[in-house]
Amino acid sequence: MGGGDAVAYVSFPAILLLLLTVVNSAGVGVSGELPSLTVAKFAFLQLSPSLVVKNSPGSKPGSQVVCERLEIIGLPRLRNLTSFFSSVKVKVTNVNSTGRPPSITVCFHRNASLGVGMCNEDRWEKLTNGSWVRSMSPFDHKLLDIRSVGPSVGTVEVALNEEFYLYRVMFLILGIIMMTFATSLSNSLATYYGGAMTLGVLLVVLVILFQGMKILPSGRKSSLALVLYGSIVGVGSFLFSYVPALLRSLLVEMGISEDLHSPVAAFLLAFVVLCGAWLGFWAVRKLVLTEDGSIDTGVAQFVAWSIRIVASCMILQCSVDPLLAVAALVCGVVIPSAAKGLLSYYAPK
Repeated sequence: MGGGDAVAYVSFPAILLLLLTVVNSAGVGVSGELPSLTVAKFAFLQLSPSLVVKNSPGSKPGSQVVCERLEIIGLPRLRNLTSFFSSVKVKVTNVNSTGRPPSITVCFHRNASLGVGMCNEDRWEKLTNGSWVRSMSPFDHKLLDIRSVGPSVGTVEVALNEEFYLYRVMFLILGIIMMTFATSLSNSLATYYGGAMTLGVLLVVLVILFQGMKILPSGRKSSLALVLYGSIVGVGSFLFSYVPALLRSLLVEMGISEDLHSPVAAFLLAFVVLCGAWLGFWAVRKLVLTEDGSIDTGVAQFVAWSIRIVASCMILQCSVDPLLAVAALVCGVVIPSAAKGLLSYYAPK
């Protein structure tokens, strides 16, 4: 590796520092004269709309509505990285009102140049059952316009609740691991055999389930089809919840006594696993390996880039804040590459 490569790797920290500085300074300009609420583990504020606005979009021409604007102040990014995996729930609740309850709508935006109560008609959202909930990044700065229409003016409570999500931590860790070892995984026979055999077992299970649907009564058949076609999560929950009941129903339909259910289930499970494993083994031998037994170069490159794309998607999902998510993706790409380059540069020749 030449001196130019070393300079490039040395400049990576400067690039990351510049990126994080830009990320930390991103936000919206606000006047500072509005009622404000700063993001915290839990914070709330009660407001009574008092600003009279004419010709608010979505209201009757010439009518007057009562509005209020609340500024939601996000946290500085670099000083609050502990909230990286968190999101903030913004909840608006109609606390009380005098007389007939007013019709309250809200507009959640970040356009500080827009007049109070002047959001576009399609941006206004009504409170459902007296409340309205949305999520936002704990580092974002947003404005909440509250509009009240009616003979009475009510009191509105705005609450902020910061929530931590563990699955985002797992997404970040798995994404970085997959990004780092994408090339190694794409050149490993264990990856292909393990993945293909797992998919083969699942395919055999699904084939058996679809064949079993023909034996079940119509009521169970429709519910089974609804679960299977619903989503991948639905398929997973079905496999763990309904397969034993389905198997018992099939054995009863075939006239097998209850004492033989466990041995038959064990042999059937072994048969399914072996069939799926053989199917995966055959697919790898036919589609992945060349005649001399090595992994096809084109297949390896395709799998490596597929792993990188999946890893990138996982890293981008680790934070609800798009700027920090992109920064995490850049770090996940640059740091492993820089580490490999430095190791190869300082490795003994």
